[in-house]
Amino acid sequence: MTRLGKILMLAALICLGILCAFVGSVTGAIAFITMGILVEVAFWVGIFKTKKRPLT
Repeated sequence: MTRLGKILMLAALICLGILCAFVGSVTGAIAFITMGILVEVAFWVGIFKTKKRPLT
């Protein structure tokens, strides 16, 4: 393999590594935001939840 081929392959591997890291961080961020929204909804539903009183 020529020196130019090795450099191009290394550059492609670096770009793919950066792309994979970016996709992983975006997926993690989306999961983190989704979990935050679910916790927030659970909090507000718990605050405004009406308690049933006994009829006696």
